[in-house]
Amino acid sequence: MLISGETSTRKAFTALQLNAPTADLVEAVQPGAPFHTLPTALDRPLLFIAGGVPVHRGGRLIGAIGLGGGAPEQDHGIAVTALRALGDVA
Repeated sequence: MLISGETSTRKAFTALQLNAPTADLVEAVQPGAPFHTLPTALDRPLLFIAGGVPVHRGGRLIGAIGLGGGAPEQDHGIAVTALRALGDVA
């Protein structure tokens, strides 16, 4: 799907900004949850759909990966698998 490029980028941006997998944040933005207004609070909206994962090396946040095109659970699983394959990056 063509939209996957944009959603993947936003998933990575969200994971980077919040230093957390987007899969772990989905509940936090539901109505009544602590971050309910966060998706639209910035000039560049965050995207709370599984598939974004922060990348750490040596205990430091160095970036994020975002995947799209599959079901959210698939996107998250592939992102985590890719990071595990890199060894000390998690």
